[in-house]
Amino acid sequence: MTNEELKTKIESDFKDKVLSATISAQKELIVVVKPESYLFVCQGLRDKSEYAFQHLSCQTAVDYPKENKITVVCHLWSYKYGHQITIKLDVDRANPKAPTLENIWKSANWFEREVFDLYGVIFEGHSDLRRIMMPEDYTKFPLRKDFADDGFIIKPN
Repeated sequence: MTNEELKTKIESDFKDKVLSATISAQKELIVVVKPESYLFVCQGLRDKSEYAFQHLSCQTAVDYPKENKITVVCHLWSYKYGHQITIKLDVDRANPKAPTLENIWKSANWFEREVFDLYGVIFEGHSDLRRIMMPEDYTKFPLRKDFADDGFIIKPN
């Protein structure tokens, strides 16, 4: 299945659950899902045999302070078909919450801990959501665009 065919199929199968499905200039299929449909779409992409996205290869985030949102970005891979897609979920920057994908893909565990640690996104239902790089008592999120160095970060000479 080509990316265009995959796009059309996703738009058909998840028509009321997807905000947009586009193919980027780099020929990457990017699907933006409605917040209330995030788990349903991800579960379907993993479990439906015509998709078989068995692997969450990366999960990260992008901070958009001017739009008051953080976008959670997931890269999915299908070994069966050799397809890769990107799933995006926009969350409110002031109260960034998303459901965990840990019950769908085990690899989400550490990815979500990293996104929590560096962007402050709370993954509801996560089994062990705690900082993974920064100290437990640290209150800032170093990859947010408005992060100001408070002297904690040590710069190399």
